[in-house]
Amino acid sequence: MATELAELGYDLRSDNTVGPGQPPEHVAEILDVDPETESVIVRTRHMKVMPSVGGGEVPVQIATSYIPRVIADGTPIAESDSGVGGISSRLEELGHGQREIEERITVRPPSPEESRLLEMADDQRVYDITHIGWAADDRPVKVTTYVMPTHQWDLRYRYPVDPVDG
Repeated sequence: MATELAELGYDLRSDNTVGPGQPPEHVAEILDVDPETESVIVRTRHMKVMPSVGGGEVPVQIATSYIPRVIADGTPIAESDSGVGGISSRLEELGHGQREIEERITVRPPSPEESRLLEMADDQRVYDITHIGWAADDRPVKVTTYVMPTHQWDLRYRYPVDPVDG
């Protein structure tokens, strides 16, 4: 995302937090962890852009990643700076590389907290994207939720199509 925003003439800034936490119920279910305990490392980024010319910061996204503590504890994934390549590279190095990605996308009103952080009006909507990284053993190793104002984003996807036997 940072590259795309830079190409459009924006500077990206994010406020990040990292630490143990309780996952939301739907994330706990995907990762097969306990939603009642601090069973995951939570990495949250409140992302803002600033146009290169004029204008102030504009909030554009809340991204929150959840990684099971059985994978992340004691690794750079649990630290503020996860290193070059981010948590996906660390997962690969730890033998939990993502081999398949699944995304679930819905549109909904923002929560009051999301509305405040993203500076949205009551009648606006957000994309709520649940991005799941699956390892080779068909086990989810990371869930990232993206909350993005629909009026700021044009989502596009392009995938190769497997040939159909016929």
